[in-house]
Amino acid sequence: MSNWTIYALFVIGLLAVIKGGDWLVESAVWLAGILGIPQVIVGATIVSMGTTLPETMIGSFAAIADSGDIVIGTALGSVLCNTGLILGLNNVVRPTIIEDTDTFLKVGSMIGVVVLLGIFGANGMVSGIETWILLLLLAAYVAINIWASTNGKHAHKVPYTTNDLWKNGIYFFVGLLLVVVGARLLLDSGISIARIYGISEAVIAVTLFAVGSSLPELVTSIAAAIKGHNGIFFGNILGANILNILMVVGVSSAINPIAITRDVLFTQIPMTLLLMGVLVMPAFITKKISKAQGLVAFLLYLTYIIYLTMY
Repeated sequence: MSNWTIYALFVIGLLAVIKGGDWLVESAVWLAGILGIPQVIVGATIVSMGTTLPETMIGSFAAIADSGDIVIGTALGSVLCNTGLILGLNNVVRPTIIEDTDTFLKVGSMIGVVVLLGIFGANGMVSGIETWILLLLLAAYVAINIWASTNGKHAHKVPYTTNDLWKNGIYFFVGLLLVVVGARLLLDSGISIARIYGISEAVIAVTLFAVGSSLPELVTSIAAAIKGHNGIFFGNILGANILNILMVVGVSSAINPIAITRDVLFTQIPMTLLLMGVLVMPAFITKKISKAQGLVAFLLYLTYIIYLTMY
């Protein structure tokens, strides 16, 4: 297979994952509407889990192939991208005001799951009871979001036609197929690209896989910042970061135990916590994320990516 064919397959896989995820989420939101499920539940569960599905599929295929570096690289790489690139640039465009307790609880949970991953990885492996803890925390996270979102409220069902049902049903299954096939293409071609240039699979995961699967969030979050809707996407990205650890690592380690290297323990996890500290920790006092914090987080992320690609 020629290099150009490998590059083409990577791009096709990336586009399939992005578009498939978009169709999957849109059709799931529509389905929730006709079933009368409140939008808040849709946002807290279906949308956030749907946008994390590409990383989960890449991680699952990598686990089957016994490529633990790709699992951790994709999960932590997406968290790094969401925090440094997306939230960083988002707050450079428009600072985020944080006032509600729920957001601060999500911030604490986000930092907590990254620390937990570091604790679990101290013995060099995520497996057994650690996997069960991650999956139980995932179930608890979803359940708590549903309970907090409903609060005794019920949404009105949205009217629909048979054509609507067929159209959205097709979007759902085609979107799911695109995510699965695209993730497989992305994984295989990404590994081939790493071998061509002598780059480790972990670096490919942290850069190409992570940034590629986070492109929809990047585009929509910047658009939201320009329109003054920072708070909504801030909450969604906090949720995505939590799910990247609980769902991506949890599901993948259930398939195959995941090895945690020294680089993950002493470089990737500390870098993730540093970005979170710069971006969100001062907000516990100031109740906002400033443009300066966003710029520093973005520059730190950019520096880290350059460091990875050069060394």
